[in-house]
Amino acid sequence: MAAATDTPLYNSRIFDSYLKLLSKRYPHVDISQLLCHADMRVCEIADQGHWFSQRQVDLFHEKLVQLTGDPGIAREAGRYAASPDALGHLRFFVMGLIGPEYLFAIVNRLAESFSRSCHCSSRKVGPRELELTVTFEEGVRENPRQCENRIGFLEAMFLVYDRQYPEIEHTECIFTGGELCRYRIRWQPSLTSRLVLARRVSFFLLIVAAVIVACLSSNTLLGPLFLCCLLLHLGLSVLVQKFERKSLFSSLDCMRTSSERLLTQVQENYDSALMINELGEVISKKVELDDIICSVNLVLQKRLNYGRGMILLADWERNSLVLKGSFGSSRQAQRTLEELDHPLDGAASRGVLVRCFHSQKPLLVNRMVDVEDLAVPENYAFFRGLGVNSFICVPIICEGESLGVLAVDDAKRAGELLQSDLNLIQGVAQVIGIAISNSMRLSNERRLSEQLRQGSEQLELRVEQRTAELSQGQEELEFLYDSVSHDLRTPLRVIYGYGQLLLDGYSHLLDQTAREYIDCMIKGGEQMEATLDRMMDFSEVRLMEVTLQPVDLTAMATRIVLDLRVTDKKRVVAVQIQDGVAVTGDQKLLLSVMENLIGNAWKYSAGKAQSAIAFGMKDGVCYVSDNGDGFDMAYADRLFRPFQRLHNSGTFAGHGLGLALVQRIIERLGGRVWGVGKPGEGATFYFTVSGAAQPELPLRLLLPAHEERAGEAMLAGSL
Repeated sequence: MAAATDTPLYNSRIFDSYLKLLSKRYPHVDISQLLCHADMRVCEIADQGHWFSQRQVDLFHEKLVQLTGDPGIAREAGRYAASPDALGHLRFFVMGLIGPEYLFAIVNRLAESFSRSCHCSSRKVGPRELELTVTFEEGVRENPRQCENRIGFLEAMFLVYDRQYPEIEHTECIFTGGELCRYRIRWQPSLTSRLVLARRVSFFLLIVAAVIVACLSSNTLLGPLFLCCLLLHLGLSVLVQKFERKSLFSSLDCMRTSSERLLTQVQENYDSALMINELGEVISKKVELDDIICSVNLVLQKRLNYGRGMILLADWERNSLVLKGSFGSSRQAQRTLEELDHPLDGAASRGVLVRCFHSQKPLLVNRMVDVEDLAVPENYAFFRGLGVNSFICVPIICEGESLGVLAVDDAKRAGELLQSDLNLIQGVAQVIGIAISNSMRLSNERRLSEQLRQGSEQLELRVEQRTAELSQGQEELEFLYDSVSHDLRTPLRVIYGYGQLLLDGYSHLLDQTAREYIDCMIKGGEQMEATLDRMMDFSEVRLMEVTLQPVDLTAMATRIVLDLRVTDKKRVVAVQIQDGVAVTGDQKLLLSVMENLIGNAWKYSAGKAQSAIAFGMKDGVCYVSDNGDGFDMAYADRLFRPFQRLHNSGTFAGHGLGLALVQRIIERLGGRVWGVGKPGEGATFYFTVSGAAQPELPLRLLLPAHEERAGEAMLAGSL
């Protein structure tokens, strides 16, 4: 896959040599300005495990040449890699290889430690001459200064071993039209190599001298000559052995140092892995927040290579950061840490920890004075008093929400904090964030569950109370209806019965006014008894058993109209009844609905010279219409209320329960009913029947509260 401009390709050790060179030979250069331009940080360059992109490298070289004014500084920085303070741990590994000849044998593996942008290979073309080939990855576009830096680094390979600069010939370059970069490297023999050659020559001379002495033993001058050759050979052998021994010991010492540092790094990685593993166990086993914080503190204190640390979490209202746990601090310091104020809202919301919480960005500080302007003065003075000089502060985040802050420091730590240190603490903070988030979520679920349980109990109690009230009210209403329908029926019959007896037996003794009074009394009693009958029907609908069956509404409407015509044979009424209207419902209940609706149409259209009544069905909706008196739609909500009448009782007789009874029956049959009208132009009532009976409902549930009160008031008024 092709490398992008932001793909990490170059190790930070390359740029560490640049910064050390600038500090030593270019002290006037503002390093912070250079790094800011290249989007780099000092801690990232100090971290040998950090990598930079091609974009950052290009910006770095561009600004570097501008600040130093030296176009050849890239090669100079490559040579500086031979300095004792360059390369870090890798320097000891390189020096353990005895000489550059061995180094070029593993050049590809060595190059991978510095760059991911290319592959290197070498081949020997002479006794002290080899060819190095650099092949670039797809999509990589280096700049010419990187090529110069590579040449300087090749020269540094010889300087590390105290050799002279090699002769490097750049035979092919990608910046001059080549497909790769090819280097021809030649070097002079080392002092040790020359001594070895001299020893070999002296050994040859010694052999020649021995042969001559053996052949010309009588010559007295040959003995001293042989002795001189022997001493020369022995001296060269001792000198060569000394240099080789020194070189070997130096190589072994470098290998030992490299191994020790490698073991230290392995141990640190092992401790980090154990720490993450133990934190994972905390997440899986602990659910309470306090238990999690306590366990995390123990793990960090045991495994994290820092002397002190603390965990601060936002309170439930997210008004301030609160200390939840710390390690490595004295009891007095612990109490002071608990008293420190870290507000998250308002003008007082400032400080390093608060800024880290809000920005959700980690902070690595190697000098406390660098953040003095950001800190709260009281808090800054306290931490300075504890000996804090460098620290790492990272936000504890889960699912994009800041939960708190983790801060660590170590007053005894040697050297600066690195980007790798920051990366480790960030990883720890993420694990802590998951554990805390799970604990908070579980606590919220428990709290909500408890609230739901309490609410459910209260609801059940209120339902029981309401049910008891409804049951009591139902019993009272049933008692009231029974009283009205039975207990009052006899006195009513006595009243209008004796009135009828008075008219029949004593009408000749009464004047016209008295007879009219008695006649009104008789009619009122009869009307009251009819109202009681309707109230009984209204009450019985709730308890009536529904028997579903096909019902022919066309035939039912025809019979009702015929019965009505008998009551008033002189009326001219145009009746239209649609054929084939049938529904599934209860025969008796639907008969009551049709009698009420058609009866109302007959009654309210009586004032017309020619009445018109129609019944039919359209799109599954039945309707009964007339051209009678109609009603105002502004009062349509009162149509189906018990004892509510929209017309004068003197003009149209009635008791106010017909439409209420219709609505109750239709609802019992799973349908709905509504009316549309216009004063003086008639009315149309629509109803549907679902064909599925609804459960019996208490009387109070069938009527809204205001309708109950209205019905009871009308009933009381009637009594």
